[in-house]
Amino acid sequence: MFRGWPEAGIAGLADASPHAALQLEEDMTTCPRHVAEAVQILREHGVAGPFGLALSPDIHRRVVETTEHGGYPLFEHLRHILDGPLVWAPGVDGGVVVSMRGGDFLFDCGQDIAIGYDSHDADGVQLYLVESFTFQVITPEAAVVLRNAGA
Repeated sequence: MFRGWPEAGIAGLADASPHAALQLEEDMTTCPRHVAEAVQILREHGVAGPFGLALSPDIHRRVVETTEHGGYPLFEHLRHILDGPLVWAPGVDGGVVVSMRGGDFLFDCGQDIAIGYDSHDADGVQLYLVESFTFQVITPEAAVVLRNAGA
């Protein structure tokens, strides 16, 4: 969803976004400024909220560990700005702020997950697992990428 699959002609959220990426800083206490800027960019382009934030594992950990002046958790401050969730997303490099209003991104499941028998021998049974799906970016303007510091 985030990176797409260029060989199959599937654009990801990050690549499809027409907005310039915002650069996160090493100091996580500056993160609210970048998230608020991303939300403002989305609103200026007619994209309504609530908004969600997908964070790479390293950034997510740093956000969870950080408190702002006075001890207020950074995680809660960001949720207030977004009016939506923050999620741990291993497929993201840095972060992506997306609209959660619905209809901007489409996940198509072509077949329910299926498990089947392939073969067996004296030591075990070989099974297979099949699932088909695709992802479409319907409204590219509904996402803003946050680049990891140093990237």
